[in-house]
Amino acid sequence: MSRISVIALSELAEMNVIEKIDTEEIIVARMNDLKTRWASYDPPAAAQYDVEGLEFDPIKINQEVSTYFELMLRDRVNQAARAVTLAFASNDDLDAIASRYPGGVPRIDGETDERYRRRVWLSPNMLSPHGIFEAYVFWALTADPTLRDATATSVRGSGNIKVTIMAEGANPTPTAAQLNAVMIYVESEARKGLTDVISVASPRITSCKYRIRVWLLPGFDQLGVMTKLNTAITNLIETQRWLGYDHTHVAISAAMYITGVYNIVIDEPAEDVLVADDGLVQVSDVKLTYIGRGE
Repeated sequence: MSRISVIALSELAEMNVIEKIDTEEIIVARMNDLKTRWASYDPPAAAQYDVEGLEFDPIKINQEVSTYFELMLRDRVNQAARAVTLAFASNDDLDAIASRYPGGVPRIDGETDERYRRRVWLSPNMLSPHGIFEAYVFWALTADPTLRDATATSVRGSGNIKVTIMAEGANPTPTAAQLNAVMIYVESEARKGLTDVISVASPRITSCKYRIRVWLLPGFDQLGVMTKLNTAITNLIETQRWLGYDHTHVAISAAMYITGVYNIVIDEPAEDVLVADDGLVQVSDVKLTYIGRGE
């Protein structure tokens, strides 16, 4: 399966309350209003204001300064609108939103906004009278702040629940202390379903390499494009560094089709790398090879 983040900010529709701000549009509107007012007062000899195109027109400069402060005010309203949403709030604003969720959901010391946001999103599930997937993920991430990810799977027809946890950092395999901490925390009678039999495990890691041949279009700088490609692949791998996240040729191709690329051939992985919910794909090495130019 392909893992989808809890709140994919890039996939959210633009909020209607957020106003798009266009500097030039504001200046034009201000100048049009000024000229209308100027003409309405019928100045001596019916002189019309038509010098806003001059570089040192003091009235135009004044309107540009006023536009700057108007932009600051409008942007402040935009930021205030974002600050009251779980998806976009940060720092103390996010803590205040979390206080309205079950249990208050206090932030763990050192917890980043993105990790905290995910736990807050999961927290209502702990109110379920049964041991559900999201509740076990919430408890596992709350038990140990050094974990990057967690998931829960069950054996059909039984009460056996396996909670899989993933450590943060280059080595995703949790330590014995992390496994034990999660087990003790989740097994509390206040958290697990009474009929559930809990086990806590490390992820099943599938290792692979990225080996990709690249052709560029004529006229594009080789070093510049190849640098961008390496950055794109690095970002893709980081985006997919979660439990249950597949690594597919489609995703690799999409990341690499940037301006200047004529064609690519993916030699490794030879096919899509698919993992179960408790699995993890670990990319051990990346090599992009420039082959030549396409026509």
